[in-house]
Parts: sequence; C-alpha cells; structure tokens
Amino acid sequence: MPRLRAVLFDVDGTLLDTRDAWVAAFDAGLAAIGAPGMPGTEGARWIGTPIEAIYAERCGLSGDPLRTAVAEFQRSEAESVRRGVRSFPGVPEMLASLRPWRLGAITNKRHDTTLAALGAANLGDRFAIVLGGDSVARKKPAPDPVLQAARELGIPAESCAVVGDTEVDVHAGREAGAVTVGVTWGYGIRARLEDAGVGYLVETPAALPPLLRALTPSTGT
Repeated sequence: MPRLRAVLFDVDGTLLDTRDAWVAAFDAGLAAIGAPGMPGTEGARWIGTPIEAIYAERCGLSGDPLRTAVAEFQRSEAESVRRGVRSFPGVPEMLASLRPWRLGAITNKRHDTTLAALGAANLGDRFAIVLGGDSVARKKPAPDPVLQAARELGIPAESCAVVGDTEVDVHAGREAGAVTVGVTWGYGIRARLEDAGVGYLVETPAALPPLLRALTPSTGT
C-alpha cells in the first residue's frame, strides 16, 4: 500500500450534522414546483447522493421542474448555513489530531455553500482543499472529486484515504484507487458500506487517527 499522505472527507454526515437542514431543503425544492413527492424525512435515506439524482430517480422529476427543484434546494441549503451549523461531537478534536496529513473536503454540496458551512462550524481553516459538486464534471459516486483533489494536492490518488458515511463515498474512493474508510456516526447504513466494499470502518471520530497511523507506519506519526 502506498504511504498515505492525505485524508479526503465527505462533509454531510461525516464532518457536519446537517440532516435537519437537508430535509428542509428537500421539502422546499418539491414545494417550489407544487409536487407532492416524498417527504424529506424519507428522502434523507439518500443523503450523500447528488440531489439531481434523488429528485429524478426517486421523485420522477425532469426538465424544468427538476431544474427548479434543484435550484430551490440549493438556495434553501445555503440559507440554512446562516442559521448555524454544527459538527459532530469529536470531529474538531479528530481533525486536530490529523496534522501529519494534508486534509481535504470533497462533497456534492455547492462549493460556496460548503465553504460557508465549514466556516460556520469553525472548521474552515483545517483543509488544504475544498471541492464541491460544482467543482468537478461528475459528482460522487464518480471518482472525479477524489482524482481532482489528489491532482491539486500534487499526490497520487492511491496515497489518499477517502472518509465518508455512505456508499457514495466508498464508490468514489474505490474507483479512484484510494483507501476507503466508512464512518458509522453519520446517515449511512453500515451494511451498505460493507456491500460497497469499504476498506475500513470506524465507529467514532476518535478511532480514525489511530487507524490512519496504523496504515501509515513509515511516517512515524
């Protein structure tokens, strides 16, 4: 295994607890087009999947209604940042323990919303790179965010660990050739992470730094 040099984090459900804001934004998107659809509390099972895919595949939207719903979702999600964002317990301490590695955030949220959310949670200065869904040609589960982050950091994707709470993160990491770590404190389902072929699982933020040290013995960290 190549020496790990960077850790790339998913945001929603991994670093930040944004479920309530996501549900409200999901409902707002459907309300904007007068669609009954499914409630956001049900749609939340797919947090991490691109919102375009959820509205299209799960709610049957296409064309202008789809574009309108997505735009309203993104507007509502951005507005939620102004009302406050919190990280999961233990996440700030976890990130502080990972100083030997370069850190990145890769998410399907818009880039500007992601920067604002990380800043509101006092995590903005922890990352060498932040990529949103609009930063790449294809969102996760495609490998594009992982590959782009690795390029911008100047390291091979094989030297990155991708950390996330859903199978979307696992698929992106595996296709890019990165190490994959699933977290169980977010919105994903453990069985889905395992079915996706996740490399490692951690139950708490405190468990991640020891795992990465074990996977990077040559660094002396």
